[in-house]
Amino acid sequence: MAKYTQSQMNILIKIIAAVETGGQIYGQARYDDYTPAYANCSNETSCTIGAFQEYGSLAKGLLQEILNTYPTTFRKYDNAGIESDLQRASWTGYSPARGSAKAKAIQAIISSPDGIKVQNNRIQKQMESHIAFAQKQGVSDVDALFMCANFIHQGGQSACTRILKKTQKPYTLDHLYAACKTDTGNQVGAYKTRQQKVYGWLKEKISNKNISNNNSNNTLQGSDNMTTEKAINALIATAQAEIGYMEKKSNAQLDDKTANVGDGNYTKYWRDLKPSWNGSAWCAVWVSWCMYKTFGLETAKKLLKHENDFPYVYCPTLGARFTKYANPQRGDIVIFYRNGTFAHTGIVTKVEGDKFYTIEGNTSNGSTIIANGGEVCSKHYNNSNLPGTKFCRPDYSIVKSIMNSSSTSKPSTSTYKKWVGAATKDDTDVFANPTGTSKLSTYPKLNKGNLVDVIGVSGTRYQVKIADKFVGYVEKTNIKDPNAVVTKPSTSTSKTKYPFVGEVTASELNVRIGAGTNYGKLPSYPILKRGNLVDVLKAKKDISGNKWYQIRIAGKYTGYVSAQYIKKK
Repeated sequence: MAKYTQSQMNILIKIIAAVETGGQIYGQARYDDYTPAYANCSNETSCTIGAFQEYGSLAKGLLQEILNTYPTTFRKYDNAGIESDLQRASWTGYSPARGSAKAKAIQAIISSPDGIKVQNNRIQKQMESHIAFAQKQGVSDVDALFMCANFIHQGGQSACTRILKKTQKPYTLDHLYAACKTDTGNQVGAYKTRQQKVYGWLKEKISNKNISNNNSNNTLQGSDNMTTEKAINALIATAQAEIGYMEKKSNAQLDDKTANVGDGNYTKYWRDLKPSWNGSAWCAVWVSWCMYKTFGLETAKKLLKHENDFPYVYCPTLGARFTKYANPQRGDIVIFYRNGTFAHTGIVTKVEGDKFYTIEGNTSNGSTIIANGGEVCSKHYNNSNLPGTKFCRPDYSIVKSIMNSSSTSKPSTSTYKKWVGAATKDDTDVFANPTGTSKLSTYPKLNKGNLVDVIGVSGTRYQVKIADKFVGYVEKTNIKDPNAVVTKPSTSTSKTKYPFVGEVTASELNVRIGAGTNYGKLPSYPILKRGNLVDVLKAKKDISGNKWYQIRIAGKYTGYVSAQYIKKK
């Protein structure tokens, strides 16, 4: 799989800026661009802003990110109520007139030094996501991947897929350009000059540079230029890419962020690191997974001090192995203290005085500690409000290189194709050897339904690994075939398919951080109004058995509302 350097990524960013707002002059961009609705395209029902033409929810997201990251800067230039406008449930129809006070305030915010910084960071993340999509379609050359990223930024993944279907293989820049010249689709084929410019710059600045595909995925790789800061940056980038991932109701569609959403605790994080535990609380294994994906298995074990019992799955265990600091630093693993124990965890991404920011798995949005919330979220807290919470500091100086998705090696004990089996009866014997009657001293019995990793076969017995630690042998007749292992059924009797778009029917509806009136209101979005639209992600019952919906508001804020006040659109 092709790898690209940060220098190459910078070239792509300049190309996208040039064709979006730079008058098709390489290196030129208008970070203060403001375009009213419909000016670019009949489908664009809200204003488009910035050097990279963020539209609709993306435009709103750009402003929200500047507010969240640089609140002082945002409020310095916001003299027209833009912060209040960001509370709109939908950005559709939002298009202040060009030259109005609101439009000028938006331009001042996005073109400030901090606004430009956020724009560049956002477009890089978008390009990385687009490149990852193209790689999954079989594109491997760097310049071809960048051309696909251009297609996706302009017309979405469907445009890229459409052009790839008529592209001669192998997928090269020349073949992609030839195919897109024949395309008639809106937002790609209709813009011939743009595609010609992008093709020419990629040909000049990427193809003809002879940059070997053996170069690193970014400038972070390689021991010669590795630093602690770069290692932490890479870990946080991995974590950020997971924001919005929702746990699943069953062991299916684990790689899709929002498909098969439910409260079964099934995730790709367990599947990749400890499949026999899929269906368990996953805040800690999410931290392990981010380490594993960023640095590889062996380094992740050392960073978390879990060489012999990886992955990290239990907060008190981590706390016992690290010096527990009272004040956070960027890159720390936070272990939240609640009800007399360490009960939840996450990665610290930024510190501003008493306030620290995190990304956490198995939580929900809000400024309180929420364990088992079901999603990967970006959050923030005031440290002074969290007595007992501590911070563990991995030794990032041991990191020698940054991994990419194709080079991380999954835990494995043999060449046997491992699968998950279940014991068929209570008091199933676990033997110490492939033959004989000696029992495994550390785990002599299994009960019906206990899950094990089947890692080998010898005669009439399977070699199994229990709790990812104890290895023994079980008679084949006492372990179910993998196809016979039944996925945990949903406890819901509803046939409603999630997610769906719901409409608020009450005049005012409280949004809470958990399912039930015993939870406080969501700080970032405490009340909805009649007619507001939300994404309904899944249903849960409160302690009294009443039905609540987990909802996402404005594509960002997640909370809970009483189901009786939401109707399906």
